[in-house]
Amino acid sequence: MSHQRADDLPPYLIVLIVGHLVVGGFMVTEMVWALGPWQQLALWTPVMLVLAALLMQPVKGAVIGLQWALRMHGFDEDQGADDALVVTKVSNKPAAASAKGNA
Repeated sequence: MSHQRADDLPPYLIVLIVGHLVVGGFMVTEMVWALGPWQQLALWTPVMLVLAALLMQPVKGAVIGLQWALRMHGFDEDQGADDALVVTKVSNKPAAASAKGNA
């Protein structure tokens, strides 16, 4: 509950990881045993829920650690100084004149 936010990346990574593990396990199970659809559902639904719950904290910690390593989202000590250094390029030519020069 601080200013470091992980937003939607941890759930996305968890879906990616758990999905690959469960689909691989499902395919191996299907090759080894001839289970019905309800048996597969009864087997893999709890596995998915437990894996997702166990991975939530480590994956969120890894995302926050990545933000720290890259000095993102509140980890940059000079963040206030960078805001004053923003420079924009302004052209003195009218838009029509620059379009004629490019044609």
